[in-house]
Amino acid sequence: MSSVEELKLRVAATVAQTNQAMLQLRGVGQQLDEAIGMLRLTAAGSVHPTLIDAVNKLQQARERLDEAQLLANGAITDADSWRSVA
Repeated sequence: MSSVEELKLRVAATVAQTNQAMLQLRGVGQQLDEAIGMLRLTAAGSVHPTLIDAVNKLQQARERLDEAQLLANGAITDADSWRSVA
């Protein structure tokens, strides 16, 4: 059985790994923002439903990425709270 200190170290490693993933998610978010902007400019004036759907789907992907970041931040906060109490 692991000691509390060993568990804290594992949780700290998980928090560090999650923080690294968050950095990568920010980069993905920036790339999606660029893609959305480029597609909007390209589709400007077009009423073709396929292009409108493409923009909407990219925007939904960006929103879900934002949600993933919020959830990951919440997990980090919870893990850090546990480490400070345990």
